[in-house]
Amino acid sequence: AIALGLGYLIAQTVVRSKAGKVLIAIRDAESRTRFLGYSVENYKTYVFTLSACMAAVAGALYVPQVGIINPSEFAPGNSIEAVIWVAVGGRGTLTGAVLGAFVVNYAKTYFTSGILAPDWLFMLGGLFIGVTLLMPRGIIGTYNLWRANRSEKNEATAPVASPSAAE
Repeated sequence: AIALGLGYLIAQTVVRSKAGKVLIAIRDAESRTRFLGYSVENYKTYVFTLSACMAAVAGALYVPQVGIINPSEFAPGNSIEAVIWVAVGGRGTLTGAVLGAFVVNYAKTYFTSGILAPDWLFMLGGLFIGVTLLMPRGIIGTYNLWRANRSEKNEATAPVASPSAAE
């Protein structure tokens, strides 16, 4: 939990910094960012190195949890599952990946303990397709959109102060 919190704080600090804004610009329009004079390669090297360090810490903490690492740990299903965490929770948000991990792992625990255990990967694929079609922004993104729409609706229906007769 400490490592998760520390990793979240590091990621949040990077995203909110000037470097984070440049990284978002690189994601959205790399050539335009390069044209503005930013060294795209240096920013990419920085963020890839930071993510490799965070992955190394995660790997070092994973081994004591499972006890042994074998080649099946590197199966494509595990990588796909991590992508689905982000898709379910919400792309482009830090909390979305964490929420998606909790939701997907709870579903995995629930559905792999019964008669549906052999079909878990199909259900995971169905979850990914369903989220992609019905909630393309994920849980967090959909919630933020709903909250923004609700706020706009409340502002639109708010009573307008009428000028008083004394004026």
